[in-house]
Amino acid sequence: MRTVGAALLVLIAVVLAGVALPGAWIERNLVQADGFVELAGPLGADPEFQAQLTDALATEATTAAELPPALADIIEPLIADAAATVAALPGYPAAWDDTLRRSHELSFPTEVNLGTGVESPQPLRLDLTPVLSLALQEVGSGIGIEVPEPAETLIEIGPAEQQASLGQLAAVSGLWPVLLIAAGISALLAMVVARRRGTTLALLGVGIAVVGGLYWLASGAAPGAVEQLRVQNAAIESPIAALFREGLVARAVEDAQPLALAVVGVGVVCCVVGVAARLLGGGRRRAQPA
Repeated sequence: MRTVGAALLVLIAVVLAGVALPGAWIERNLVQADGFVELAGPLGADPEFQAQLTDALATEATTAAELPPALADIIEPLIADAAATVAALPGYPAAWDDTLRRSHELSFPTEVNLGTGVESPQPLRLDLTPVLSLALQEVGSGIGIEVPEPAETLIEIGPAEQQASLGQLAAVSGLWPVLLIAAGISALLAMVVARRRGTTLALLGVGIAVVGGLYWLASGAAPGAVEQLRVQNAAIESPIAALFREGLVARAVEDAQPLALAVVGVGVVCCVVGVAARLLGGGRRRAQPA
């Protein structure tokens, strides 16, 4: 009975940890604005993404400027040139970070109910207003004319259903400290209840290693799924939206896979220690005199 109880507690500990660990990563890197900016920040320096970004800015800037006809033919080429070189401006890194913070605020709902989800979900949007404003200010300072800036420049990068899913994900991931504590308690109880603690520790290690392996496989499969989504939506979404989503997923994989391997390593260490303890304990019992 104690063996069954210990095995059940090990299973509970592994399942709880399997939910808590990705929850912690999601909370740190997606739900929190600082983590999101740190994760997505390098996309602003990616040459392919910059090319799509400047194309989108040139289109939005010339449309939003609403210049008088007499000035449009003169200033619109200057706007296009400024948009094309905005990434080289000194203020670009700060403007890109501001873009990510605004986009995070638009996309991640602050009020989520675990049961009902997000009330009136909105599409996921990339707010390019800070970068566009930087380009227009550069034009204005060059010609001595204040070029009108748009109130906001939003590019849709996902449907409203995805915001609802993100809201549920954020709500669940916020429970990770409780789940991790519960997993630790279950693991300790398993060790207390077990007849053979070395075997129990080894089983716990195997479970942890399996969870880490599943993390690694799931993260490795994510770029393929995103690429398939891009192909399906090629006719209805902008190239910059697809590139941002793919780049963000690639950054997430780059960050998450080493952590998954670390989880595997912890599991292997626990397994080895457990097996060693089991062998040493068995050897001592055989060595005792009859």
